[in-house]
Amino acid sequence: MMDMRDALEAGRTTPTVLVERAIERAEAVNSRLNFIAWPVFERARTQALEPRAGRLAGIPTLIKDMINEKGIPASWGAAVLRNYIPTEDSPYTQAISDAGLISIARSSMPELGLNVATESPLVGPTRNPWSLDHTPGGSSGGGAAAVAAGVVPVAHASDGLGSIRHGAAPCGLVGLKPSRGRNIGDETMRSISDLGVNGCVSRTVRDTAAWLEASQTRRPDAAFTPVPFVTAPIDRKLRIRSYSAIMRTGEPPDASVGRVFADTIDLLGRLGHSVSDGQLPFDGPGAIDALNRFIEGRFTRQLDLLSNQIGISIAPDDLEYRSATLVAAGKGIGDEIFSAATRQMEGIAAAYLDSLNELDIWMTPVFSTEIVRIGVFGPDVAWFDQRDHLVDYAGYCWIDNFAGTPSISLPLGFSDNGLPVGVQFATRSGGEATLLALAYQLEAALEWWRHTPPIWVGND
Repeated sequence: MMDMRDALEAGRTTPTVLVERAIERAEAVNSRLNFIAWPVFERARTQALEPRAGRLAGIPTLIKDMINEKGIPASWGAAVLRNYIPTEDSPYTQAISDAGLISIARSSMPELGLNVATESPLVGPTRNPWSLDHTPGGSSGGGAAAVAAGVVPVAHASDGLGSIRHGAAPCGLVGLKPSRGRNIGDETMRSISDLGVNGCVSRTVRDTAAWLEASQTRRPDAAFTPVPFVTAPIDRKLRIRSYSAIMRTGEPPDASVGRVFADTIDLLGRLGHSVSDGQLPFDGPGAIDALNRFIEGRFTRQLDLLSNQIGISIAPDDLEYRSATLVAAGKGIGDEIFSAATRQMEGIAAAYLDSLNELDIWMTPVFSTEIVRIGVFGPDVAWFDQRDHLVDYAGYCWIDNFAGTPSISLPLGFSDNGLPVGVQFATRSGGEATLLALAYQLEAALEWWRHTPPIWVGND
């Protein structure tokens, strides 16, 4: 992305050329990857002709089919919402536009965003450019697939229980989840129930750093002082605590994930950092039990809230089978049970935050196994039939959403089958600069941006 920006500033290209190339690339591979929910090619072409300000002016991107864009369908991956047309931009959409970025399409996502695989009856399965049989993750899998294939250098993503990192890791990308309250539009977010944040997926740390710098809030009531545009590796030694066991069972991750995790620990040691084995600062099985009750109860309540906000009734019969069974589970979570689960999650988050005061970085895998194949977490699988598998597979990332802390997934290796494996690093609230500087150091050592998947249309 920043290479494009340098070329624009030097007069070697124009926004129109960049947008047309991005559209050509999208059309060349979308039939195989299926990452487009709604194309907005003509609007993008018009915007490319208009004068644009901002650090990222003229750079093509995609916006996830979840945040409002005026006059463009926002379906959230749900067939029942295919005709919902927002009348205003969301604050974060406006921030993307103010940065000068030009969206060529809305990227695909699983229905209502609560899945680690991007498959929905509305769009169908989105596929991973590293292997068409495998998912690109979710719920930010559409944008991740497009970036990994070289269609655009960076794409909008969002994260409520890990979705930025759950899209970045399967596609070999950088995925930063910002702190709660960091972004434009999030100035009043302070509660543990404020789980969702916006961000991006990209191939390089520099592009992620530039996106964050452009989209963070600078209002006086912001939770944090703005992060400068981070451009250099960390210049100090960090205290890092590693944890890789599956929270619900205590079992280790699979061999490929364990190998990449161990190699990363070795690399960090060679770079001078102190890495020690850690234990969870809370009861893992108990936390997962509370998490499941919270998810089930919250999903049902948020669905009713969404229906009221947009003026479209959403009944269980309107949803895919997986979502309908999740709603059914949530109906059994009464207010007293839900309140108790919420209080338990608050205590878990507090214990996690306390533990971060004793170290600089908390390090885990992103997934416990190699990325899964299409259909494993598909829309036709009942929630209760996949719940334990899902939380064992993807149960490392959620704690940072409850705690409000920043975390980043980095592409630090490959499975024995040649599929990307991500490692996650988290730190105290407001510490995005530390994560980005560490990421620069690891990127310089591994140069992951040199690796491209079998389906690749970039660099033309």
